[in-house]
Amino acid sequence: MTVYKIPNIKEILKPRWAHKPGEAVNEKGWHKQEARQQSSAPEDKNLLRKLEIKKGEKVLAIAGYYASWASEIARLGAKVDYSDISNSMVRWTKRKYGKLFEKYICNNYELIPKNPNEYDWTFTFEACGGGSGLPIAYLRSLLNKKGGILVLHVRYGTARRKMGSKPRTYPRIIKTLSKVYGAKYKIKDIRIKSHRFKHPIRMILHRIHIIKTNDKARQLAKQDLDALFSNKFNQENLKRLNQFSKAIEEDYLKTIKK
Repeated sequence: MTVYKIPNIKEILKPRWAHKPGEAVNEKGWHKQEARQQSSAPEDKNLLRKLEIKKGEKVLAIAGYYASWASEIARLGAKVDYSDISNSMVRWTKRKYGKLFEKYICNNYELIPKNPNEYDWTFTFEACGGGSGLPIAYLRSLLNKKGGILVLHVRYGTARRKMGSKPRTYPRIIKTLSKVYGAKYKIKDIRIKSHRFKHPIRMILHRIHIIKTNDKARQLAKQDLDALFSNKFNQENLKRLNQFSKAIEEDYLKTIKK
């Protein structure tokens, strides 16, 4: 009998606190936030090229928050579906951006996309959950035609703590997916013309994490996602998910003996 550690979907999908416009949480806890934007907001005509997205490609933006990034990607010519777990954030974004986005989706990012080849890319800027649900979301990105992109704004010195665990968990997610599913990846630091709240526009350093899928990775990811959400596993599912679980914190794993 072999013991496997795999993602505990029931634990990962437990209800969580959802942002409302004007609210924020950081290392000091809950607070009011007047600025209605993400920690950096791009205004860069070369953004699609820097993210390796082409005009006309279909992008699922997960954990979209105030949509600073999703809206710029859409304005520059990609077809973007905006999503967030918070009903109030989705309503706020729809009022602000209207028809800029193809769809507005309120859902857990672990549950979308549903079908292979529905999107070219899954994109997020500084989404939380790197040790719990975000790895599942990027396992789903392998269902896409091209893959997934995770972006964070690089800080230094005392501001580094504002990145939380992301500099550690983001590369771990894509490196683990690459190893288990045979998908290529790259990590690059690149300056993107953007601004921080009321600060002037300037070139700000961002770290881009890209996972690129293929036919085999897409097929295996679909098999393992179906197994995870139906709770019906074969030996091959369990072997891969046991390896994939290295991207997930211990509290969000369960043990299966087979």
